[in-house]
Amino acid sequence: MKRVLAIALAASICLSMAGCGSLAGRHNIDSGFSYIDSHEYQNALESFDAALENGEDQCLIHRGKGIAYLRSGEYEQAADELLLSLSCDEGIVDDMDFDTNYYLAEAYLGLSEYNKAKEVYDAILALRSKDSNAYYLRGIAELASGNHDGGYSDFTKAIALNAKDYSMIIMIYKALDEYGYSDEATGILQTAMSGGSDFMTNFEKGQISFYLGNNAEAQSYLEAARNERDQEKEPVVIMLGQTGEKQGDYNYAISVYRNYLSENPDSALVYNQLGMCQIRQGDYQSAVSSFESGIALDDKEMNQALMLNQITAYEYMGEFQVAAGMMEDYLATYPEDKEAQRENIFLSTR
Repeated sequence: MKRVLAIALAASICLSMAGCGSLAGRHNIDSGFSYIDSHEYQNALESFDAALENGEDQCLIHRGKGIAYLRSGEYEQAADELLLSLSCDEGIVDDMDFDTNYYLAEAYLGLSEYNKAKEVYDAILALRSKDSNAYYLRGIAELASGNHDGGYSDFTKAIALNAKDYSMIIMIYKALDEYGYSDEATGILQTAMSGGSDFMTNFEKGQISFYLGNNAEAQSYLEAARNERDQEKEPVVIMLGQTGEKQGDYNYAISVYRNYLSENPDSALVYNQLGMCQIRQGDYQSAVSSFESGIALDDKEMNQALMLNQITAYEYMGEFQVAAGMMEDYLATYPEDKEAQRENIFLSTR
């Protein structure tokens, strides 16, 4: 009998998907997940449809389709597919089951169905009571539903379980600040800084100083981090440049990004940040060149942003026909972008 764990929504959610397997193999399933990795969601869905016709594993097919719909912003379809995945197999609970439920809760958040999202996190925490990520995400759902006290309580639990996870603490800061609780958000960062400065890395100190508004300290820590042999440089450079952007000192930011690219020319993310600074300076031709350099790297995670920003640069230049042609290409690749569809209508009238 299928092992149903806890919660009832419109249908029962079971954290049981272990043991997925199929005599038909999983060639199309593997192709589908590869397409997801490269952000080609329509191709992924077509691969999963082919897998279904081929008799491949249904719980993996529905899981894959759910993730593809989720990343395409089709939250209702995503929730339906993820529920099918969770309900189609018997077995013991494993990591994939929890992972699928995280995706399901994300779909509910996208649908603004905050109570359903909270119930999914409740089910996860019933089995993993020390999962700090589940507390953090449930806190997000609480805040979004207007329950400040519940959200703050969950954030406090998440931090207590993993007080050295400064990335999570910064995300909690951003969430509280976004919903208007700026004093509480700042207090959380100040507590983290005062309690952990003896063992935090320079990059962590730089990030927290940045969000606390201590720009000079942030630059000092980030410059130190940039010179550390074992520190990953790209995120440090991005934040260091942003210390300049924050003050409107785009010359400094551009210098930071260009110096990095002179030694590390394969960073689409830094090219994108450089181009955005050049747009803000009104240097649209240089921005176009930066975006082109980034696009040439074919970074699947950055291509969409780079293409859209390049179109924006051409619009600022008054090159509306060029922008319109590029927008057609963009929408052929990213047809789910509703905002770009509206912009395309504007460009067609120019």
